[in-house]
Amino acid sequence: MTTLWIVHRDPLLRSALIRAAGAPEDAICGAPGDPIFGAAPLADVVLLGLGGDLEAELEFAHRAAMRAPDAHWILVPERNLIDAARERFDRIDASILSYPPDARALRAQIRLGGPGAAGPSGRGPIPLSQRSTRDSIAQRFARWFADLALPELLRALNPHLRDIPLLILGEEGTGKGLLAHYVHRFGGDPGSGFAHVPCEAGMSVASLRVAFSDAIGDATNRCTVWLEGVDQLPAATQRQLARWIEFGPLPQAARTRVVRWLGTSGDEPTIGSASTLDPVLRDALGGIALRIPTLREHPERIAAFVRDTTLAWCSARQQRPRHFAEDALTVLAEYPWPHNLRELEAVVVQTLAASGAELIRADDLQYDGIAFAPLDASQVGTLIDADPGDEGTPGADARHVPPAAPRTPEAGAVPETQAAAASDSREANPSIQPLVAAIAHEMRNPLSTIRTFAELLPSRYDDPEFRSRFTELVGQDTRRIEAVIGRLMELAALEAPKIEEVDLSALLEEILSERTERIRDRNLLVLKELDEQHTTAVGDAEQLRLALESLIDKSLDLAPEGGDVFIASRRHPAGLDGGATVRVLVRFGNHDGSQTGTRFPGTSPAENALDYAIAAAIIRAQGGSFAIDPGEGHETVLLIDIPA
Repeated sequence: MTTLWIVHRDPLLRSALIRAAGAPEDAICGAPGDPIFGAAPLADVVLLGLGGDLEAELEFAHRAAMRAPDAHWILVPERNLIDAARERFDRIDASILSYPPDARALRAQIRLGGPGAAGPSGRGPIPLSQRSTRDSIAQRFARWFADLALPELLRALNPHLRDIPLLILGEEGTGKGLLAHYVHRFGGDPGSGFAHVPCEAGMSVASLRVAFSDAIGDATNRCTVWLEGVDQLPAATQRQLARWIEFGPLPQAARTRVVRWLGTSGDEPTIGSASTLDPVLRDALGGIALRIPTLREHPERIAAFVRDTTLAWCSARQQRPRHFAEDALTVLAEYPWPHNLRELEAVVVQTLAASGAELIRADDLQYDGIAFAPLDASQVGTLIDADPGDEGTPGADARHVPPAAPRTPEAGAVPETQAAAASDSREANPSIQPLVAAIAHEMRNPLSTIRTFAELLPSRYDDPEFRSRFTELVGQDTRRIEAVIGRLMELAALEAPKIEEVDLSALLEEILSERTERIRDRNLLVLKELDEQHTTAVGDAEQLRLALESLIDKSLDLAPEGGDVFIASRRHPAGLDGGATVRVLVRFGNHDGSQTGTRFPGTSPAENALDYAIAAAIIRAQGGSFAIDPGEGHETVLLIDIPA
């Protein structure tokens, strides 16, 4: 049965609509702001009468359309409001019948529904197409600026001062752009456009004119102009900009009236430093000057921001609320946050995307794919200072990797005479070389950073920015080294492979099933072609699981977000020295699919991946083979053969 809502601000006209519609007794009827609609069943048809300034009706439609997105809308405006109805209700596919409506036409629309017309938004009350954006900005503003005293913001939002230029100062990542959008939406002229003009170092006056023309366009008669990074402009360009602000007209758009100039700049200069913002331009933009404090000045905001951002992230994905544990909040509170809330928000969002845990611990924190929580100071000292040859250090243990040894058909072990001969050999072991190269690749970059910063520390210790950067980068790199050592320790703990039957297809299915959430979070398409009957291999089940997990995890990491990963398994009658094998193939697209030309061997991330090198060592220890082809910028292919 159809659920019908009939809405009109005027009770007499609402009664007329009820009669014309032949509404049933259970129809929900009321004014736009009537609370009855909040508790009513979701509408199948909404009959909305329009009169007055349309503000109440627009707000009702904005809320109701979110609750009942599939409802059919019928708008009944007074004749002088038909054009306004088409413009303002531009996000609704509505049928429009002028008041008073023909009863038969109205009832036909209620029974059948029908497409409506919508046009571009104009001036006056905010159209529906902008209300979602407005709400999103308001919610983000509440998270970023909650409990932060900004007395000048009230002046900036005062409608009587909306034509006064506004200068917003602050460090990178404090939310200057968000504040500019918020002031325009909630304190500016609702009918004006919003022109974003990025200011760049070296920009000439002529280039700035072109930027103005591109940002404003031809359609806007009134606009708010946001000059982003205005302090980056050369001094001469800043002086010319100040003249435009003070005297006009706007370059390349003389018919466009600027209702407000908004400028964003770096933080106020400290004593002894030279400001990059010209004093003349500073005065021209500084009718109202507002400085956003850094996160370091208000560390007490961190816990509340993490909580609110987490709740918003979970709500947007219709997940139950998740929380950050005290140890994670402690780690976040101790970090100096050189990029302020933008950086903190990135850590929170990336951590939530990487971990499905309901309670996020310090070890779960992620930033740019690297663990965020710092190492214990004693561990850092051991990693940097210990001699690699010392016993008892992580580095010494990690180098004792079990040598790869081909399995004989009879016993699956290397005869003692062969082992002795291999021990005496001076030639490089080709099965160890990829593992050593991967370890060197993983260790070289972080150690280089640590060494560089350690050399500079004595002369730059008094520079707070250097100390902050030192803490950030050296902390990241030591965590990366710790992760490498952990994986090598796991490999070093492996015993000689056991000989048992292992269903590789079933094992692959199980591993992929455990990573369903991770695959969904990265929006990957995983295609499988697994033979369910003939994929029993011979090897150590635990070690093969470790190898295949390493292969799949790294492949999911290297595949571009939204890309695809293909995994296949089948029995191969002549895979190794003429003997039967179970062959596993993994293929995924590379991040830079546009790369062309000859690729230098050994330079791709896949070829230097420690995870692949560890998997290869384990597979070869089972008597199998491993090959990798990173392609020429389009896709990477892994080919594994394990004795059947």
